Amino acid sequence: MIIFRYLSKEIFAALSAITGILLLIFISNEFVRYLTRAATGKFSGSTALQLIIIEIPHLLGILLPLGLFLGILFAYSRLYTDNEMTVLYACGLSRLKLLGLTLPVTGVVITVVALLSLWFTPHLLVYRERLLAESGTAMELETTLPGRFQENNNGQQIFYVESMTPDHMHMQNIFMAQSGDIKNNKNTPDNPAITPWIILTAANGYQTVDKKTGDRFFVATQGNRYQGVPGSKDFQIIQFGEYRARIEKHIADISGEQDAMSTFALLYDKKDRVDAASELQWRFSAPLSALLLALLAVPLSRVKPRQGKYAALLPAILIYIIYANLILVGRNWIEQGHISPALGLWWIHGLMFLGVILIWIYQTSLKTIRALFIRRLEGLR
Repeated sequence: MIIFRYLSKEIFAALSAITGILLLIFISNEFVRYLTRAATGKFSGSTALQLIIIEIPHLLGILLPLGLFLGILFAYSRLYTDNEMTVLYACGLSRLKLLGLTLPVTGVVITVVALLSLWFTPHLLVYRERLLAESGTAMELETTLPGRFQENNNGQQIFYVESMTPDHMHMQNIFMAQSGDIKNNKNTPDNPAITPWIILTAANGYQTVDKKTGDRFFVATQGNRYQGVPGSKDFQIIQFGEYRARIEKHIADISGEQDAMSTFALLYDKKDRVDAASELQWRFSAPLSALLLALLAVPLSRVKPRQGKYAALLPAILIYIIYANLILVGRNWIEQGHISPALGLWWIHGLMFLGVILIWIYQTSLKTIRALFIRRLEGLR
C-alpha cells in the first residue's frame, strides 16, 4: 500500500503538471482567437469568455490521455535513473506488479476521459451553439464599437454610433442603413441599385425587453427614417419621436451536427449515417487510447541510470504522434467512405495493442535471456 501511494503520487504530480501546461498552451491560442473575433465585432466579450470556458472540458478530454502517457513515463523514468526502481525490484516488486499498481491510476483517468468525451462534451457543444445563436440576436448592438462603421450581411447592414455606455444599452448619435430586401436581393450586374434602402438617424437609442413576451427591442428617439431606391426621386421621409424595432431571435440548428449529438443518438444512427459512426468511434477512442498509452508507458519508462530520465521521451513522442495522426486520418477515411465503419478506427487501436504486446515480450524475453546467461556463467565457474 505504501508503494502504491508513492507511485500514484508521482504519477498524479507529473500528470497534473504536464496536462496543466498543455491546457494553458491550447487555451492561450483559443483565447487569442476568440478575443480577435470579439474585437472585430463577431460577438461580445462576455460571449468570448464563456466560449473559452467551454473549451476547457473539451480540451481536457483530448489532453488527459497524453498527460497520463507522459506522466507515467516521466515518473517511472526518474525512479529508474535514481535507482529507486532497482531497490523496489530487489524488495520483490515485479514488472507485472508494477503494471498492477499503475492500473488504478489509469482507471481514474479513463473514467474522467470517458465522462468528458461520451457525455459532458456533447452537452457543452449544444450549449456553445445556442450561445453563438443568442449572441447573434443582438450582435449589431452588443458588439458595436463607438466611432466606427460596422457591416453585416455582406455590407447590406451598416451601423454606426458616436458614443455609448459600457453596457451597450444606451447610445447617442445613431446611424443605421439596411437593404430593404436582404433575403431576396434582386440586384443584378446591369442594374445594381433596384433594391430599396432604409436609413435611420437618431439622437439617442437604447435596448429594452418586453416583460410579457421576453422579446428584445431597440428603441431610437428623436430622429428621421428614410426609405427609397438610391438615385431615384421616389423616397419617403418620416420624422419620429420614438421608433421601435424588434431584435430578431436566432435559433441554433444543431439537428445535423454529429459532434453535438448524444452518444445514445449516435448509437441509434450509426447504421444509417457514416458520420455518426465516425463520431461515435472518435469518442470511444479517447478512453481507449488512455488505456493503451498507459500500457505502453510502463515498458518505455525503463531506462538505464546513465541514460537519463529523458532517454525514452523522443521515441515515446514519435509513437504518440503516429498513433494520434492515424486516428485523425482514419476518422476522415470513414467519413469519406474509403474504409467501412465496421473496420473504422478499431484496426488502429489493434495495431497499437499489438505494438504494446511486442514491446512487453521483447523486454521480458531479453531480461529472461540475460538472467539465464548469468546463471550459466556462474555454473561454469
